[in-house]
Amino acid sequence: MNDLTLLREAGPEAPPLSLAARSAARAALLDEIDGPGLRRRPRRRVVVRVGLATVTAAAAWTAAVVVAAPHPVGPPPGSVRLVDFHVPTFPLSLDPAPEGLRPAFDGNGDGASIAAYDDASGQDGFTIYVGDDAPEGTGHGDDGAPGYQELDVDGVSLGDDEVEVVTYERDWCVEDTDQGCVTERRRFAWLSWERHDDQWVSLLGHGEYADAEQLQEVAGSLVDRPQPATLDVGLAPEGWSIRAYKMGRVLTLANDAHEAQDLTVHIPLPEDVIPAGQVRESISGPIGPQLDVTVNGRPAQLVRVDIGYVVDGHRYEGWYLQAQFEDGTTFVLQAPEAFTKEQVLQMAEQVTYHP
Repeated sequence: MNDLTLLREAGPEAPPLSLAARSAARAALLDEIDGPGLRRRPRRRVVVRVGLATVTAAAAWTAAVVVAAPHPVGPPPGSVRLVDFHVPTFPLSLDPAPEGLRPAFDGNGDGASIAAYDDASGQDGFTIYVGDDAPEGTGHGDDGAPGYQELDVDGVSLGDDEVEVVTYERDWCVEDTDQGCVTERRRFAWLSWERHDDQWVSLLGHGEYADAEQLQEVAGSLVDRPQPATLDVGLAPEGWSIRAYKMGRVLTLANDAHEAQDLTVHIPLPEDVIPAGQVRESISGPIGPQLDVTVNGRPAQLVRVDIGYVVDGHRYEGWYLQAQFEDGTTFVLQAPEAFTKEQVLQMAEQVTYHP
């Protein structure tokens, strides 16, 4: 499934997709489901707190997608108070770090539980899963998956433990079209063991890493040294918590007291970046002029938007900001009307990205 499929299924009568609609849908999709690689949603639900209450997992929809109305009515405009905040870390590092591979983290509240290391092509790499419990099956190649075929089971040594590595092939969906998935045959290797008491670590290798010896080498290089998130925020609303962060480039925070009220920061793909002069005309529901502002010393575009729902006669609005980091990488911050214009810009100045 991709972002175009998501919009097609959610709104068959919708008008042709704008650049911002595609970008917002992609962010929503990445926030809610696994990406097009080898990531898998952790079975354990975890929470981090900015304030006092916890959050529950729910879909994060942006201004271009219809959202569920909050009930009771959420905080009024200008009610946000920003406080210091950072995205939790992934607990493990690799020493030495693999050449040519960079990690992207998935997680919920108290830390990332998935780190995907891929090369620039996405063809070679591996994914690390960390959890409290022993995993079931062999990753994305569980028995019953389309085209699954177990090829070999090898024993490898990890310290005092003898661990099995399962190598298999399966049909993998590489593109979702109107006619269905376009698949290709791919090879994977799966290794899982209890590294410490109540810490289970699993490795899923693909491409050159779909190999028992390669996974054994990766497992032997793991050290207990946390890695910071690739996408981080230095500020967050008090009383808001992390709902999820995905693939190192999508972060969603939600109001603990009104979980339907959320904000999203994401790094759009290059083809989804809107030209600076076309932001207002390209996004859904603009109700104000495009404000040409500055973030990180670079031009940015801020637009007031109609989010698309009404509660007790009040039509909810929000903000859409497209800005750039100092290196020119574009990011998008979408926030509800509880934020003032100044707070949107203040938070945007503190967003960092280190892929």
